[in-house]
Amino acid sequence: MKDALKRWILKEADEASAAALSRELRLPPLLARILAQRGFADADTARRFLSSSLSADLPSPHLLAGMDDAVRRIARALRDGERVCVWGDYDVDGTTGAAVLVSFLREIGGAPLFYIPHRIDEGYGMSRQGIEHLRSRDVSLIITVDCGISNADEVAFARDLGMDVVIVDHHQLPERLPDAAAAVINPQRADCAFPDKGLCAAGLAFYLVIGLRANLRDAGWFEPDSVPDIRRHLDIVTLGTIADMVPLRGTNRVLTRRGLVELGSSERPGIAALKEVVGVAPGTVDAGTVAFQLGPRINAAGRMDAAVKVVEMLTTDSRETADAIARELDTHNRERRETEAQVLDEALAQIEEQRLQDRWSIVVGSRGWHPGVLGIVASRIVERFHRPTIVIGFESDEGKGSGRSIRGFHMVQAMRRCAELLVRFGGHEYAGGLSIREESLAPFAERFEEVAREALDEEDLLPYLDVDAEVDFAQLSLGLVRQMRLLGPFGVGNPEPVFQTRGVEVCERRNFNRVSRFRLRHNEHTVTAVTFGPPEDLPTRVNDRVDIAYRLRENEWQGTYAMELRLLDVKA
Repeated sequence: MKDALKRWILKEADEASAAALSRELRLPPLLARILAQRGFADADTARRFLSSSLSADLPSPHLLAGMDDAVRRIARALRDGERVCVWGDYDVDGTTGAAVLVSFLREIGGAPLFYIPHRIDEGYGMSRQGIEHLRSRDVSLIITVDCGISNADEVAFARDLGMDVVIVDHHQLPERLPDAAAAVINPQRADCAFPDKGLCAAGLAFYLVIGLRANLRDAGWFEPDSVPDIRRHLDIVTLGTIADMVPLRGTNRVLTRRGLVELGSSERPGIAALKEVVGVAPGTVDAGTVAFQLGPRINAAGRMDAAVKVVEMLTTDSRETADAIARELDTHNRERRETEAQVLDEALAQIEEQRLQDRWSIVVGSRGWHPGVLGIVASRIVERFHRPTIVIGFESDEGKGSGRSIRGFHMVQAMRRCAELLVRFGGHEYAGGLSIREESLAPFAERFEEVAREALDEEDLLPYLDVDAEVDFAQLSLGLVRQMRLLGPFGVGNPEPVFQTRGVEVCERRNFNRVSRFRLRHNEHTVTAVTFGPPEDLPTRVNDRVDIAYRLRENEWQGTYAMELRLLDVKA
């Protein structure tokens, strides 16, 4: 927690709808209020959100434009014994999505190859070099995962070599689409009726598995009692979905809610090895475990070395092989943290020297910055200065950069307005990547700043904290903490609820290294609270009266369970 000016934005709710929801579903008023705030104001939608049933709440795969063409082409390849290759991106979404398809195709009798380009040696997306390599291995069908939508020339090149390409991608559509593809699955397509545009590539790969299994079942591919249970692949899907930071709403929430159960109990050698290397006990996996422990180690492979090892780990039947790769990923994650810290220090020095924190956007670049950590460094800078940020590492005359954004600023649309200064670019609303010539860096920074000033106002540059409700301590209890879990899993698009209470008295404060524990009183009710970080980050003293923003936690100590508050911000 930092002593910085923050806007507390108290969300509004239709109190009448929340009260009706509380009565009809017999929910605590606070829980009902949050459901109403998040768009689940009537009993049916709220009930579906809370249940999130795989059988009842997943949209049909046939609503995805391109699904039927993709399924028919892959089914034909299976029937005719063609050699198929799954081409995944090198990040956590691409590798997990590729692993889902490879695992399922093997399960039903296929023998797919997989190809994951090297981030540094080959770069993002499809390449002629990779396509020619696959042609030399008699591949006739390539299925891309998390890439391909921006590779119109490469897809046409593959077709000219006699290879079909099925694209499974979720990125924003470029101006020129890969018309030579045999099928394109992308929920961003204008003609796509799928109701949820927020699926990541791992989720789309799972949907392709749903569609393919249905096609093969109808065609008599399986014995009546041997139709594969595809729910077992949700462990990998959940890794990709949470780690790729797509919104945990709608379809993503349905998949990850069941997927966390699969992930916790999974005996897949690669999953078991990954959980063991980070010290996760069986059955204890939650969204935070994936986001902060499992996911970073998978991402580290593509950032620091060869991401193909992730697919090898997640698809192997050998525990020995999985253990070796998991240990290697753990080593790469430590290397990533060290490299990230070095690049961040240099970037912050550049920001300070050039007074970039006084601008409305931040663009920094230098030679030698490792391309695998640029996105993480950009995120750290956004956390500190709350500005749209692009971090660029140069090798020779061309650099690769990663951008991270803030609320109200669409990163890819901003890059599009600077397109004449870029070699290439792509991504999402809050994150993007680019390539740029070194001589274009200064004019690009100025043009990007102009775009930021046009899109944002001064208030947008203040960090904010969304608050779900203002409460007094009398409304809080351990039972409420447990009932709030019904809203999970929490993550992007479905954040853990935040509450505020005004006029709280600080009765006691004890500091333990980087942890501070408090006893707080409000209207004769006393609770304990905790915050993490240096004590000077929270200059609150005994007898102070403060307003607090916090999340609810259940604390266990020697078999006793109690509620406590996790403080997020404090104001005098």
